[in-house]
Amino acid sequence: METITLGKIMNDAVGLKERIRIIEETYRTYDLMGSRGETLSALSRFEHETRELAQTPEIDAVIRWYKNLFLQKCYFFPRAEQLLDEALCILEDADDPVLKPWKLRIFISLGYVHRARCNYADADTYLNDALDLAQSDPTLSYFIGEIYSLLGSVNLLLHRNDLAQKYAAKEKEISWNRYREVPDDASRALTYGFSLINCSCVHRKIGLIQAVDRAELETAINLFSQLKHQKGLAIARLELAEYLCDTNAVDEGLKIAISLESDFSIIGMLQERILAGLIVMKSFHKIYLFDQTRNKGEDILAFATANGLESDRVMTDVYYEIGICQYEMNEEKAAMVCFRKAARLGMVHGMKSAIVRSFSAARKIDAHQAAALLTSDLVYQDAAFIRNRVERTINPFKEARTKLKIPASTLFLDIVDFSNIMMRSDEDLTVKMVDEFIDRICLIIYMYGGYIDKFLGDGVMAIFEHGKTILPSIALNTVKCGLDILRALKHKNYKLKKHFMAKQNIQVRIGISTGEIYAMLLGNYIKTEFTYLGNSVNLASKLEKQAASHMVLIDEKTRELAEEEILSEPVPVTIPGIGETIAHRVVRLKRKIERSP
Repeated sequence: METITLGKIMNDAVGLKERIRIIEETYRTYDLMGSRGETLSALSRFEHETRELAQTPEIDAVIRWYKNLFLQKCYFFPRAEQLLDEALCILEDADDPVLKPWKLRIFISLGYVHRARCNYADADTYLNDALDLAQSDPTLSYFIGEIYSLLGSVNLLLHRNDLAQKYAAKEKEISWNRYREVPDDASRALTYGFSLINCSCVHRKIGLIQAVDRAELETAINLFSQLKHQKGLAIARLELAEYLCDTNAVDEGLKIAISLESDFSIIGMLQERILAGLIVMKSFHKIYLFDQTRNKGEDILAFATANGLESDRVMTDVYYEIGICQYEMNEEKAAMVCFRKAARLGMVHGMKSAIVRSFSAARKIDAHQAAALLTSDLVYQDAAFIRNRVERTINPFKEARTKLKIPASTLFLDIVDFSNIMMRSDEDLTVKMVDEFIDRICLIIYMYGGYIDKFLGDGVMAIFEHGKTILPSIALNTVKCGLDILRALKHKNYKLKKHFMAKQNIQVRIGISTGEIYAMLLGNYIKTEFTYLGNSVNLASKLEKQAASHMVLIDEKTRELAEEEILSEPVPVTIPGIGETIAHRVVRLKRKIERSP
């Protein structure tokens, strides 16, 4: 039998289906259950093995989708999102029926990635597009259950409880119908088992726990046991432990949760390991074992910190529950700290229910301190920024005012031609999209370690402090932030075009500069404002004005600091007060193979 090599396949112009099959088989040879380093190493090998096939744009889009799976496994969601955006650009208008499933997979993966990045509005948009596509073609109907599952979780995070319940019920119905048609099909059995877990989870989180949920969870556990599906079995038992704890069957739930802690550690499911520990802590609290409750809370926090999960969404529940336990153990000061942390994470992750419940609990301790949990500045109040460590009011008993020189990167952003956009477009729709975009900008800047100093009408000014000396990592984070903002805008423009038939995109320009700036208090007794001034601030502002639409323009200092990680190209600019100089347009981040060894 003749051996078919990759080169022969390319030379013989084998059809699209055959090349996709080769990519699928190549992907299946990799096990993504290893460490982050092992998964990234596997990605490099996958890229090498599929490089020749990537010469065709449509095939390249399929490869990008597979590469995104490796990156999601490593929690590299920004890069995964970029790959999916690029793949969607290639396939968005593709008519070939062979490519339809891949376009659908891209929509679904964008739902996963945006949910992971707390961008629930865009996750909802792409998942609804996925649902429309799957329902329009009978050959894609097997994706519908997964789409309903994701829509249920996203709508739960958007506090649309009725929709979350509806989607969970539909997922269960579809999965059951497919399972009973072919009960020996393992994949259908697994899908049905997960649908039972999701339905119970939605019921529990919206406060509609039902007796039937326990019976269905037992069914899921039996299915996963028969199929020897370790992950599914552990998740089903975790949901059962949650159910038992919430229905006060404490002893049974506690026993399951304790055994699950070690199981999740072994299979590397860290968030689930934290949730199992949280059930153990709540169970100890319910049976008045206060020393064990305190020790378990400390254990969970230590584990989360050691694994870089202290800001994960799951920690919103952890801090709240620890606060409740501390309050009932008469440790009100410590409880208030936990409620603040829970509310802050609720703001970061867009979880209104987490903010409200923390505020309600904190109000029992101190109504004045509780009110601070509702302020939009809470996410920054506990950070080690200069603005939190200096006096920010004019003191009549002191002659000197706050004025400190600090190293920082400054980012200016402006919406291009905003006034004309408002005049030529649907005003309400444009304002809605800009509001969504600004909301997304705030989170992106926060995630990269910066903070918004001020809103400038149709733009923002953000500061990224370096500490005692200028650091390449902070300059790089500022550039990454700018690129992420451009990508976020792309999703808003997609929504404008696809769902609102808008003819004009919203565009922004971004300027970034790095250097020493002054953090200082301006004004008098009538009006004061803490702000930042200096040549570097002015340069960032002027670079933003020189940048073209959809461009990140950086100064020479920022380029020097970040050059190992970014691709850029020089752009001659004329800066008022400086004259002709060279700035740099950021093209993209460098790939691993492009960086210095």
